[in-house]
Amino acid sequence: MSIITIFSKTFTLFKFRRKSKHFKYESLEEILSSTEHSFFLALKEYLSKDYEIFAKVRINDVLTPDEIFTIQNCNTAIYRIPPKHFDYILCEKHTLTVMAVIVLDDKNHIQREARARSSFVEKACITAGFKLLRFPSRSNYCSKAVRDVILNFLNTSS
Repeated sequence: MSIITIFSKTFTLFKFRRKSKHFKYESLEEILSSTEHSFFLALKEYLSKDYEIFAKVRINDVLTPDEIFTIQNCNTAIYRIPPKHFDYILCEKHTLTVMAVIVLDDKNHIQREARARSSFVEKACITAGFKLLRFPSRSNYCSKAVRDVILNFLNTSS
């Protein structure tokens, strides 16, 4: 490698490093899309007395590899979890034990990459003992119908 190439790469690295310290950010204003917010309100209306409801929980916050790994294998297992979140988690009110994971399936779940990610999430939930419930993405939800589906699911999958 020539001196000019090394100098060029070093200069580019320093130039990039200097710029990266001055990122500007802008608020997204809302944490949930209108569809996600509509579903969240449906969950809260009938389930908030018995369950704590959390929205947009990172998968890494509730799933971790269960075996003892070498550092390299552990990192591989952790980074295999896609940079994704569960749309909602229903937790037992007093202990915050995860009772169910809820995912809204939107049009993005049709794409091949999204299907592979969904498949990984399903397998991860099964191995962790999480009950995974999927709802189709809609603009409005009937709170009572959502409650009935969830309670029926929790009662029959125990």
